[in-house]
Amino acid sequence: MKFKIPQLLAVCTISLVFYSCAVVKPPAPTDAGVDIPKIVQPVSNVEVPVTAELKSYFVQAENSVPNKYSDNQQPCEGLRYNYVFTRTPFAITGSNNVVNLKFTGSYGFTVSYCAKCTTFLGAQQCIVPVVSAQCGMGAEPPRRMEIFYQSTINVTPDYHLRSKTILYPAPNPIDRCNVLMGNIDITDRLIQYISGPLNDLGKQVDARIATYNVRPMVDQLWKNIATEIKLSDIGYLNINPQSVRLSNFSLNGSQLNFSVGLSAKPVVTVMSNPSPPKPLPNLSAYTPANGFNIYLDLLENYDHLTTIVNQQVVGQQMDAEGKHFVVAATKVYGIGKKIVMQVDFTGSNTGTVYLVGTPTYNAATHELSFPDLTFDLQTRAWILKAAKWMFNARITEMIREKAVYNFSSFITQNKAKLQGELSRDLGNNIHSDVTIKDMDIQAIYPTSEKLIIRTLSDGQIKIKAVM
Repeated sequence: MKFKIPQLLAVCTISLVFYSCAVVKPPAPTDAGVDIPKIVQPVSNVEVPVTAELKSYFVQAENSVPNKYSDNQQPCEGLRYNYVFTRTPFAITGSNNVVNLKFTGSYGFTVSYCAKCTTFLGAQQCIVPVVSAQCGMGAEPPRRMEIFYQSTINVTPDYHLRSKTILYPAPNPIDRCNVLMGNIDITDRLIQYISGPLNDLGKQVDARIATYNVRPMVDQLWKNIATEIKLSDIGYLNINPQSVRLSNFSLNGSQLNFSVGLSAKPVVTVMSNPSPPKPLPNLSAYTPANGFNIYLDLLENYDHLTTIVNQQVVGQQMDAEGKHFVVAATKVYGIGKKIVMQVDFTGSNTGTVYLVGTPTYNAATHELSFPDLTFDLQTRAWILKAAKWMFNARITEMIREKAVYNFSSFITQNKAKLQGELSRDLGNNIHSDVTIKDMDIQAIYPTSEKLIIRTLSDGQIKIKAVM
């Protein structure tokens, strides 16, 4: 049988119409790239507990002054005395920023008293009987006296310690010499005599404490904190310290405990971007740390998202206007601010359609959905020509309801990963210990390659330094 030209054209036209009615194959949506907003990091606070041993400074102060004092005054009229005072080393206790120093002194004296003197033949002579006594001298055992100091320690803006040491409370005679000479209590007078040398000892303590310079330790810590850190496959962390402060001191014996507080703007970047070294600033006013906050962009592969969506959507069926629609496969990717869902289908017609929607995240359920998911414009144009029945809202509603992705495991895994990566040895006996309390998804940005998930994590970071 031979076809004439007009008949052949008619057959071809019918076949083309039949094919176009059976197969839906619109072009894919094109990428409309958009700029992802840059991360603006909040200021975070890092606490670094530090312990410094001050005992050697107190020992130096002790060694700079005598441990034995004596004096001898023999006026003709009035009180004549000779005393010896020997002290033991300091016993050191402390709390908050106050050091309590204590030692026991051993003392003894001989004393006499002349009520009235006159000059006779060019020499002074006592014209009344001289009253004499002694205590803790000769065959008598030395008497004991407790001496107390209170030293308040602070830090100057240039990282040096500063102390104010005073005799407090007043010296306490354990074994009092009950000797009165002319209504003068000899023990009380002895305390007055030795107060000068004892105050000199307090000044030496202040001079020695002032030589303690915290700056080298803080400077080393600052440099270590400011060094870029590689975080496995997450990216690169720059803590970016901004300012430094010291907490109030707490003393445990001669150990001085305090915290170095660092204000920082930690940034995680995909590419290495080390910050130029910043010199250590002077100390700023101390405020307690309230933990750290860090924005972090995490990447989710579209292949993984596609796999999850396929598990929930593939095989779903819908009848509409006597026609049959079956989801055969999906593929998810991004264009601009939208997600594209490519849906291969079978049934009354076969082919591919494209739906676009805005990713919407529910923080309460940790679910990503696309409430405005609908056919894109070019798909709508092809359906209008080939399969108007697919405009039935039940088809898009079915896909929209099933195309949901739960981020709960994603958040849990990345919290643990970030916490593990941030808890590390920073070098020079400095170690960070990080606890991630929460990781909240703040925004989701589709790109052609990956799904960028911007998170905000908060927690506590402590750095242990052994100096």
